[in-house]
Amino acid sequence: MRNRISLVAVAVTAAFTSSAAGADTALPSIITASSPAELQEKFCAADATSEHVLVLPTAMFVDSEELICPVGPYKLYRILEHNDPDDFEYYLDPPFGTTGRLGCDGKGGRTMTFVAVNCRPE
Repeated sequence: MRNRISLVAVAVTAAFTSSAAGADTALPSIITASSPAELQEKFCAADATSEHVLVLPTAMFVDSEELICPVGPYKLYRILEHNDPDDFEYYLDPPFGTTGRLGCDGKGGRTMTFVAVNCRPE
């Protein structure tokens, strides 16, 4: 739980810092989920024209899950960082060739139990 709170604090701080740089920039929404079903419900309903930060258990990325949204399937997966074997890169890839979608990625240590993933409109 402590890791989760720290990640949310970092995500909010980063969002606030980038927002302060551009006064017209709105803070991204923070979406938390503890299961693939909860993530699918929240993520598929998210506004694809604005930024979001997802705070998720790293275990959700282990088995290459899919989220089936109206715009198409999103793929959750992680890969070992080739330059730093102590870290994973986390992805929530959007369906290919569609519009109105979000592309998400993040990085975290191999021993972390939660990760914050940044999503942006594509």
